[in-house]
Amino acid sequence: MDLITTLSVLVLNALASALLAWRTWTAYQSREQPSATPFIFLLATLTLWAICSLGSEVPGVSTVGPLSSALDLVQLGASLIVPGIWTIYSLTYTGRGTGLTTKRIVLLAGIALPVVISGIYIALGPSETELERTLAPLIGWEILYLFALFLYGTYLLVGLGGSHPRVSNTQVAVLTTGIAAPYLAVMADATPDYVTNTTAGLLLSGVLLSVAVRRYPVMTGFPKADYVARTRVVETLQEVLVVLDWDDHILDVNEATAELFDRAAETMIGEPIRSVVDGLDGTELHTGATGTVALRTSKGRRQFQFSVSAVNETETDDESDPVARTVLFRDITDRQTREQRLAVLNRTLRHNVRNNLDVVLAYADRIDDEELQNGIRESTTDLLELSKKVRDAQAVMTETTESPEPIDLSDVVSTVADGLRTDDRPGNISVECPDEVLISSHRSVIRQVLQELVGNSLEHASADSPHVEISVRETSDGTVEITIADDGPGLPEREREILAAGTETQLKHAQGIGLWFVNWAITQLGGTVQFRENDPEGSIVTIRLYR
Repeated sequence: MDLITTLSVLVLNALASALLAWRTWTAYQSREQPSATPFIFLLATLTLWAICSLGSEVPGVSTVGPLSSALDLVQLGASLIVPGIWTIYSLTYTGRGTGLTTKRIVLLAGIALPVVISGIYIALGPSETELERTLAPLIGWEILYLFALFLYGTYLLVGLGGSHPRVSNTQVAVLTTGIAAPYLAVMADATPDYVTNTTAGLLLSGVLLSVAVRRYPVMTGFPKADYVARTRVVETLQEVLVVLDWDDHILDVNEATAELFDRAAETMIGEPIRSVVDGLDGTELHTGATGTVALRTSKGRRQFQFSVSAVNETETDDESDPVARTVLFRDITDRQTREQRLAVLNRTLRHNVRNNLDVVLAYADRIDDEELQNGIRESTTDLLELSKKVRDAQAVMTETTESPEPIDLSDVVSTVADGLRTDDRPGNISVECPDEVLISSHRSVIRQVLQELVGNSLEHASADSPHVEISVRETSDGTVEITIADDGPGLPEREREILAAGTETQLKHAQGIGLWFVNWAITQLGGTVQFRENDPEGSIVTIRLYR
């Protein structure tokens, strides 16, 4: 090899090494992305290949037997490992994950076998002819094996490129060519200088993979929706899912089912569901069936809500003739107990407490001490008002579960304002809204919310004649905003923090339930509520409702 050729090979190798190393480093900066790890390993392996190719071309290295053999062995190992990493990258990029399963361990072991044998022979020091004669049959099969791996990885990406809007065929072509370039360069010339062609291929890899990193989301990962649904969502589903055939025999179950009924999944398959699940006797599991059943589980007797759905072979199948049925069981024991507890506590508050407070008021009339009598009356009246708000809150929450109806929001606002303008309630209430704003919602719920907010502003006002402004406006994003602004003392920061946190503690709690009621009601209506300070003083409450 003359001096010009030697220098050209060295320069090209150095350029390929530098380009691949730079791309490896930039990819490493984004290592938190889902598919970054295998892609970084791909780039690092190609970089190692290029560096060893560069080292083997340095004048004088070929005369150092162990060093030259080590460089050749690393290049061989890199060329064998790249197709395997490519396959793992393709699996990851299409949503199959990066875990080292048994199949993937076997896959990597198959790739490493020729490298291990080559290393043993080099260590033992046989002649080159003897080494070639021993490895020739193995290398032939290994080439076919690696080619099949490369095709499989490419097949996964091509399928994703044809079905996913964010993965283009051009991206797949650039990636595939970038990985295959060193192999294609060697095969391109019938009588090539091996290193020269490998160098050209590695340089092309560096260029194409640099383009891929800069222009395409090569490390993001785009799992196919059907794969995720079948292999991830079902298995991670917390609810019990059972697939039945026409004779109510179990075809499949998810992990939650096996755990809840304390049986291995394989022992359930093929068994009648009623012999596996205790508590379904007399329960019909036909398509579309729903209901509540008490089942015996590893956690004891629990209440479940179930629903049965048809499984059709294709989307065009007749739903009346499905190939199987899925039964979804949702544990509602805690929810049911909580609802019962709330119902009992609410009944106690509505009847027992209220009746006893009425008795306290009656006894208060017999007390001669006027100051003591007034104190009892004020405290008792506050408790009665609180009891009324609790009843109103329950009624509103119950009503929001019913179907909404068309209402004129402007009319509701005007009605509330008119109702609060009384002689015994000083203050000025102004209304600014269009003639008509139609939405689909619950009239009484919105009325109660407005009465609570406006009434609260008037009640806690510090001025002798407080001013409250109610405005309604329609926005361009399909929402309707109701704003209540006052000039009172404003909502304390403590109250805003509690409402934003969404919970109370023994040491940190709101003064009442009025604002909680507003928050619950608007949330049930599918809207949002925001509290902020007014300028120069007061508070502004903004309610957003979707039309």
